[in-house]
Amino acid sequence: MGSGFAPVPLRFWSNNIWGLNTPERRSHLLRTLWMERVCIAFLQETHFRGDTSPPMRDSRYPHGFYANHLTTKSRHTASKHSTVRVHGKDG
Repeated sequence: MGSGFAPVPLRFWSNNIWGLNTPERRSHLLRTLWMERVCIAFLQETHFRGDTSPPMRDSRYPHGFYANHLTTKSRHTASKHSTVRVHGKDG
């Protein structure tokens, strides 16, 4: 007898994106992630300026985790992930 859970496909995406400081690049990235149905994205070389990341707000990808290195732009990384819902046989 099964557990009643349907498998949920998770799509991971990792890419060196060479900077996300312009709104156009961030919009393009989020649109690409959605079109490719990516659940979790690992982004290297984001090149954020300063000690904070630029706004990357999107209801489809509400969670983001960022690592900034203050002495050089070349060590910044980010990950974005969508909310994954797992439904059993009761919905």
